[in-house]
Amino acid sequence: MAGFAGTMFGGLPDPASTVRAIRDWVHDHLSYEPGSSGPTTDAADTLLDGRGVCRDYAHLVTTLCRALNVPARVAAVYAPGLSPMDFHLVAETALDGRWRVWDATGLAPRQSLIRIATGRDAADTALATTLSGWLTMPELLITAVAGGDLPIDDHTGLVELA
Repeated sequence: MAGFAGTMFGGLPDPASTVRAIRDWVHDHLSYEPGSSGPTTDAADTLLDGRGVCRDYAHLVTTLCRALNVPARVAAVYAPGLSPMDFHLVAETALDGRWRVWDATGLAPRQSLIRIATGRDAADTALATTLSGWLTMPELLITAVAGGDLPIDDHTGLVELA
């Protein structure tokens, strides 16, 4: 991954430009296909397959950033505006001493995202983990209301999660 990242994005003038270019490349070159990957799909698989879901997009952005020494992590978020509603995973990068959020799927405005968990990868942010066998979940209902219209996200600005 380091060779690919260096060839594609290594000559950009600053970390913010690098991350924007990575986000845009992932957005433009992957196809969002629910069911096309699983929990063991890694960033190299996603790069080669050219498809995935939010987890795969976030992992690929994070991996390419790390390959270029840009600190990166993932955040599991509630994403108002995501349809159909589901949990969502995005990338965050450290720029100018602050963690900035990047959603290469472009499926929800970053300004409305609500952090659930933060980690190195999706395994760190799992909402439920079992050591073996089946996990039975009791019913859980979460309600959130967004007042007014959701913001329009141009995907180039620097945005932070609360």
